[in-house]
Amino acid sequence: MGGIVEASWGAATAKSGDENSLRVFYQMAEALKPLLSAVPKDTPIIATHCLVGLLAVACGFTKVVNLVIDNHAQWFIVVPGALNLVQGPTNYHRLLRMGVKPEQLKLAGAWAPRDLVVNIEADCAARIKRATAKKPVRLLVPVGGAGAQRTFVTNFVKAQKPLLDAGKVQLLLNAGDHEHMRDAFVAALEAIGYGAKYATVSNKKELDALVESLRGGAEPSMAVTLCYYHNDYFPAVATTDILSRVADVLACKPSELAFYPCPKLMIRRVGDHEAYSALRASELGDGTLEVREIADAMAYVNLFVDGPDLLTMMNEMVVKNKAAGLYDGCKMAVEEAMKM
Repeated sequence: MGGIVEASWGAATAKSGDENSLRVFYQMAEALKPLLSAVPKDTPIIATHCLVGLLAVACGFTKVVNLVIDNHAQWFIVVPGALNLVQGPTNYHRLLRMGVKPEQLKLAGAWAPRDLVVNIEADCAARIKRATAKKPVRLLVPVGGAGAQRTFVTNFVKAQKPLLDAGKVQLLLNAGDHEHMRDAFVAALEAIGYGAKYATVSNKKELDALVESLRGGAEPSMAVTLCYYHNDYFPAVATTDILSRVADVLACKPSELAFYPCPKLMIRRVGDHEAYSALRASELGDGTLEVREIADAMAYVNLFVDGPDLLTMMNEMVVKNKAAGLYDGCKMAVEEAMKM
């Protein structure tokens, strides 16, 4: 809806992680202590969410590493008593100002899937080659399960019709295991005359076959590919990671995907805290600023289509960022845990 409604939503759900939120999370962790009571307390614990880290500390674990989420400093993302690793310098100095002890804070790098990181050079070279050869721009559009993106994302899909008709864009749509998002994608495709003109992926075997063919230089059988898994959670989530290697652009809200090592179109956020992650991607050169209207999103898509310049620059920045270690956050987390 935008305006005061969106501002109220953002304040209530995304930027209200104050001291009281931290206390509530810690109390929840205390209640969950029996689940880990039998595990040796010197076992290294790497927490991908603050609640897990708080639970580990509440249980008396002595080697806890917390991977700080997002790029917006607030109390509930911090785990007192753990080593808090952050993805960027903004969170580092803002958390220091908030009073986090220096010995419990360290700048690490982005939390990115290993397969994406180790293949950066080859994947970026392939994207640059496609852009230079004026191949159709391959847009990967994943969605979460809450459905908060549904209106924007479906309108974004509809806006691709002229480019789909002209053979200038290919869509890889990942609805995950969320039936309502699959139905929303199908309705959007039917509205633009593509209701019977899309391929489907519904299991890991089909996904692997698609990716293997795309890596080999082939094009998708249809201009639109819709991925949906019937109550199969892990392949549904992994699909975005796997397809990111063969997509030219990842079009997503600035969630955890804002830190992925590939060119990114940052579409409208769901929570206000996500705005800071889009800003980080833009400053690193591997993503755009947040685009909040369909017209702005399409302006970027047209830039991708019209020439190789922007895509080439983004891919070159991904390679440079890798050389600087900016995507090695997960690797550093393991190293820090083992040092303990």
